[in-house]
Amino acid sequence: MTKKCLPVIMAIFLLCGCTNHRNIEQLALVIGVAMDITSKIEPKTGKNQLVLTHQTLTETESGNMSSSIPYKNITTAGPTIHEITRNISLKSDPIYSQHQRALLIGEKASKTIPLDALINQFVRDNEIRRSSLAFVTKGDAKNVLTIQGMSVPPVNLIYELVYNKFKTNKILNPLTMGELSAKLKTDQSFLIQRLSKIKNSVEIDGAAIIKDKKAKFTLTQHQVEGLTWLTGNIKGGIIYGKHRSYPFSYEIGDVQQDVKARIDSNHSVHFDINVQTSGRLSEDWETSKQALAASNVKNTEKKIEKIIRKDAEKTLRLLQNNYKADVIDLHDYVRIHHPHFWKKHQHEWDEIFSQSTIDYHVQVQIKDFGTQGRD
Repeated sequence: MTKKCLPVIMAIFLLCGCTNHRNIEQLALVIGVAMDITSKIEPKTGKNQLVLTHQTLTETESGNMSSSIPYKNITTAGPTIHEITRNISLKSDPIYSQHQRALLIGEKASKTIPLDALINQFVRDNEIRRSSLAFVTKGDAKNVLTIQGMSVPPVNLIYELVYNKFKTNKILNPLTMGELSAKLKTDQSFLIQRLSKIKNSVEIDGAAIIKDKKAKFTLTQHQVEGLTWLTGNIKGGIIYGKHRSYPFSYEIGDVQQDVKARIDSNHSVHFDINVQTSGRLSEDWETSKQALAASNVKNTEKKIEKIIRKDAEKTLRLLQNNYKADVIDLHDYVRIHHPHFWKKHQHEWDEIFSQSTIDYHVQVQIKDFGTQGRD
């Protein structure tokens, strides 16, 4: 009898299902969050009121993407991040953040409130991936997530843009939430990629310098280019120049960097940055065969070196003299090769960086001319 009943009992357990389930249609799947502040002071905290905009995926009508917007923005204000996320349930389906791809922090918020406070709840929440990417924005972050007429959610476009680094050196390495949290636990300055709303689209627009846990300064796209030549962290890009009034384009190929750090007897710090790059002359408006002569190629290499050196040194002067912020991570070379000096002076490093002697050297080699000259 027992053997006959066993299959029935097992079937009951298998068919009863989960009593605590929720249909996926009842969840707001969050793919990105924009964080802003208002001028209103919250009585509960004595701080600026926070405004979160959650970008969620929506179902399309009749499966036709062109007939409906593929995303929905839910904007909610409140005193703290956690209270805002709970209050969303008062007007929408509960949010589900395990698919969050990006966090955008508005300009005013990033300059007013320390970033470690702003991201505290996101880092503590075990639903949110620490691999989601972090950005700051020009103006309010919610504007970047509110772009009319886009066929894809703005967050998805932003997420893909950062991986175009092999095409241009105006893009920094992606910064994840976990990496941002780790950087904020140190006293060191660093960079976050900046986004801007451009008409009906979004653009990577330079970077913000995070110093004392707030966004203190901004680098333009061109200044980011100069900065990448200081770090050597380049996967691709183009350098434009002229020789004998003819425009040319140099496509960056391989980039190798070597940095030597030296502590002198008077405790002054000296760096030698040596960069070598090879690439191809991808465009040259001088079409005569003379352009391929060895002497002309050498002159073009020297012109490219001059352009790189000028851009790199201009950005370096800005970082040392104006911003006093080592966002090119030279402190890593001191920490590794001079640990005793670093242990003693790490908390005052930005000031030491501003007074350091930094010599920059670059060598360019044109290895390729495309199909030109093969006939």
